[in-house]
Amino acid sequence: MSMLYTNSLLMLERALNFQWTKQSAINDNIVNAETPNYKAKYVTFEEALDSSIRSALRRPDHPMSSMRSAIDRAQPVVHVAENESTRMDDNGVNVTEQVTEATRNAFQMQYTMDAINSNLSLMRTLIRGQ
Repeated sequence: MSMLYTNSLLMLERALNFQWTKQSAINDNIVNAETPNYKAKYVTFEEALDSSIRSALRRPDHPMSSMRSAIDRAQPVVHVAENESTRMDDNGVNVTEQVTEATRNAFQMQYTMDAINSNLSLMRTLIRGQ
């Protein structure tokens, strides 16, 4: 079954995991918009993926398996914006910004799901031989 689970499908899975984690952080930020001293969370993924892929490229012995494990190891990282406060009570949440990010993230999740469905549909067609 791992032959059918391509690197692109694994990458799409990781992207969806990142987007889900990002949506969770955005939801936490919006819920805590009125909490004094709350600092907004943000999520990164590109740096972890880039670092993991660069380390895999330094291993020329098994390029396919090392690339797959590099993608598999890359995980989103949740950060807290410590030095940002938008109000007198040191709350660091800009609700307008968070709602905009939530909307953008929802569109990105939909695009990723469409790409996953397209990938699986192509595999189904190939398996059926049509």
